[in-house]
Amino acid sequence: MSAVLGGWLLVGLGIVLAFTGKRLIWLAVGISGFALGWLITLVLLPNVEPLARFLVGAIIGVAVAMVALKGLPILGMAMGAVLVGLFGMTLANQWFDGNTFLRLVGFAIGAAIGYAIVKASIDWGIALVTALGGGVLVWNGLVEISHDLAAWIPMTAGVATLIAGFIAQRSPKSSDSSGTVAKS
Repeated sequence: MSAVLGGWLLVGLGIVLAFTGKRLIWLAVGISGFALGWLITLVLLPNVEPLARFLVGAIIGVAVAMVALKGLPILGMAMGAVLVGLFGMTLANQWFDGNTFLRLVGFAIGAAIGYAIVKASIDWGIALVTALGGGVLVWNGLVEISHDLAAWIPMTAGVATLIAGFIAQRSPKSSDSSGTVAKS
């Protein structure tokens, strides 16, 4: 698998995550697990093949999606921690030129914020963190596709995905009665 194909995979998963987060919580949790596996291997093992990143992400994603099917409430808060943590890691990478320690610090700070957001309001929080996580995946995917893009292009695409995904999830039509997320 090439880095470009992996980048397109991140973009596609980011769009799915941003728009379906609170509707299909098990899918959102699985995509979050995949993203965690993919991006953490990218930070800790930057020279590993994209196929290895894909496999690590797929294994983690499937495992957490299966646990999410059991309906464990802690997974919503964990997903918030992971997705906002990945945002913090992406910002640290942008601001501190790839410093691994600062990327991990960015992840930790973001994780604490993400946990607090979802804990404060499950319904609103999951919509926000999944839209944000989708934007982060689009942002990172576009960087993987082409390192020659101006830095503002992937970031703008990520922000647009965040905004559109959050609006779509918060629209009255998206507040279905499927019972996948408890209303707060």
